[in-house]
Amino acid sequence: MLKHKEQWEKELDTSLLKMEKGFIKNQGIEKISERVAKWPALAGLTAEDIKVIEFGDQKPDELFYRDADRTFADETNKKELIQILTYLKHQFGDYQQGLSFVTSFFMLTMDSKENIALMVKINNMLPGFWKHEAIGFGTSAFTFYHILSETNPKITDHLSKNLIDAGTFCQRWFLGLCVHLLPFEYLFDFIEAFLQGGLEYLYQFGLSLFHVLEDRILLANNPNTIFALLRLDEEEITDAKIFRQILDNTSKYDIKKYDLKAIDADVYERHLKKRIESAHKVIAQAVVIDDCQWCNDNLPEFYCVDCKQVFCEDCLNDDSKVPEDHTDAHETISMEEYETNVDKYTAKSEEVESLAVTLQDLTV
Repeated sequence: MLKHKEQWEKELDTSLLKMEKGFIKNQGIEKISERVAKWPALAGLTAEDIKVIEFGDQKPDELFYRDADRTFADETNKKELIQILTYLKHQFGDYQQGLSFVTSFFMLTMDSKENIALMVKINNMLPGFWKHEAIGFGTSAFTFYHILSETNPKITDHLSKNLIDAGTFCQRWFLGLCVHLLPFEYLFDFIEAFLQGGLEYLYQFGLSLFHVLEDRILLANNPNTIFALLRLDEEEITDAKIFRQILDNTSKYDIKKYDLKAIDADVYERHLKKRIESAHKVIAQAVVIDDCQWCNDNLPEFYCVDCKQVFCEDCLNDDSKVPEDHTDAHETISMEEYETNVDKYTAKSEEVESLAVTLQDLTV
């Protein structure tokens, strides 16, 4: 896309280009293209792995149109994103929004065949991540939390006190690969390090981020502020040197000393197995839907006991998306607590509804 000036200039005001911060102008399109041309090799791909794609006639999901409208302004770019996402979902058998984040970022510098080849490679590097029921991601999130608790127990204690679990803050790093979080100058470095280091690098990045922001996180007693720090929001991260510190400190963490397979198996049994079984029960009972019920897009991260709805962190922090009947006084719990105790909260909802019916019957 960058080689077609009229296309990418239309995207300057979109969310994808928000983090460009003058990087394209400073580096120059040719230099950026030369740099990105090395990315497939960094991931272990050869020229033979990059093949001309024969797109089928699969019907795109409605969600892909919404993702495209949110991501691009130019209609040609929208159509290409929809086409690639449709192809990838057919190949992977599932879809998760992080797939759209990374694909659209690669579209800036790659053609479709390079983009798809690299996305297939990354999907193999992160099995079970880009799925609706992202068991691979969930396992890795709790494995990261386990490692974090060993390296920085003060942080995990503080997160626990603020009802923040692993699955809620790792999504943007692990699933979206920091697209929309890091300015391009640092995102390019992050992507290159990830392509070489894979999942272990994501763990290193997370540990480094918590180390660099440790003091500010421990001083924050509001979950919204903590989430904003972990998302690297511009309102919280005003000094670009912090991004460089995070990236430069990643190599200090030796992930190879951990038996990741053993930790994965342990956290799955202790944290995920029951949640997955409960989630299946929730779906069977048709109590909730798979996506956030406020935006019908992101994965839900919280449950409002009073509203009886699941919703994501983005919506919670966006007043325009919060329903009028939801207030701060409502009881809000994490998805982990809800899914683990679904019978309790379902029963509570049914009791309230039954009481409401009884009261209505008694009304003259």
